Amino acid sequence: MQSLYEWMKQMEEAETIGELRMYHDELANRVRDILRWEEIESISPIISDAHDALVKRAFLFAEEETLRASVGIRPRKWCWYVMGSMGRREPTIWTDQDHGILFECGEHEEKQCYEFIRHVAAVGTNYLYEIGYPYCSGYVMATNKRWGQSLRDWEKQIEMYISGCLPNDIRFLFIAMDMRPIYGDSELVTDSRRRLFHSINQEMQLLRCIGEHVTFPAIPLGWLHNVQMERWGPHSGAIHMKHSGYVQIVNALKWLACVADISAATTWERWCEIANRALLPLPLAEEAREALLTYYYIRLKYAKEAGSDRDYVLWHMLEANERTCLKKAMRTAKRLQRFVVRRAGGIGE
Repeated sequence: MQSLYEWMKQMEEAETIGELRMYHDELANRVRDILRWEEIESISPIISDAHDALVKRAFLFAEEETLRASVGIRPRKWCWYVMGSMGRREPTIWTDQDHGILFECGEHEEKQCYEFIRHVAAVGTNYLYEIGYPYCSGYVMATNKRWGQSLRDWEKQIEMYISGCLPNDIRFLFIAMDMRPIYGDSELVTDSRRRLFHSINQEMQLLRCIGEHVTFPAIPLGWLHNVQMERWGPHSGAIHMKHSGYVQIVNALKWLACVADISAATTWERWCEIANRALLPLPLAEEAREALLTYYYIRLKYAKEAGSDRDYVLWHMLEANERTCLKKAMRTAKRLQRFVVRRAGGIGE
């Protein structure tokens, strides 16, 4: 493990995008060498730290290029943040891009600051692609105005999502809950995330709607505990590792965090607070923890290459003990869904 951190220090001194790409490729080989089921908890933060180092360096290069181009005005405060699995500090090797930018400036400078932010976002997004991070298919990137905004515009947008309570509003709120600062003035993001959780916590109707949202997508496990694999197409015989229980557990913990006003960005921080406050029965909390480790291990082991199909795993490729653990994890995800639905139904009564 120590050699990995020494290697990451070299990564932080990379001088070109080409070097960062080589480090990203090398990360896959190094993780393959150390990946062990019994060590998955200690491996997870190392992989997250490696991604952080790569992304920070790419964003530094993007800022330097934008300053050289003399585009707009750099805001007095600004921060690039990550979301999704990288925001929650549980990325696989070939995670895609999920990021945004928040900035703060005087109203008279906002137009020129937006010019700077849009340029740096375009450059940074392209740099990330060049070093091996695919573009987000849902366009959750700083190049999308939804995720690259002034603090004033961001707060108006969040207020609209909270008052709207529509399925898309809830989806965007779920995404925003994971925002974690990675480059720049971090308090902009941490304070915004804290306000987001507190605002949701005050809205009983919204909490009920978010709780109902946790029931989707359905977990592909039948009444007789038979796994329902893809039947047709290029992924026939495979299961989607994110949709087979992982996302449902992550979202259930997000919902509990909203109910308790826990503004942590990472799943493990949320889980620790939830367990400490006894928001879940202890046996279910422990099973949720084991299930998350199971999903993370299998995703790491089998998602070896970048591409849109990296989340699919052929069932027959899994080892017998992995199938057993995965079925147990799927049952846990279903139990969590039922727990959240019961709790959500009783809110405000």
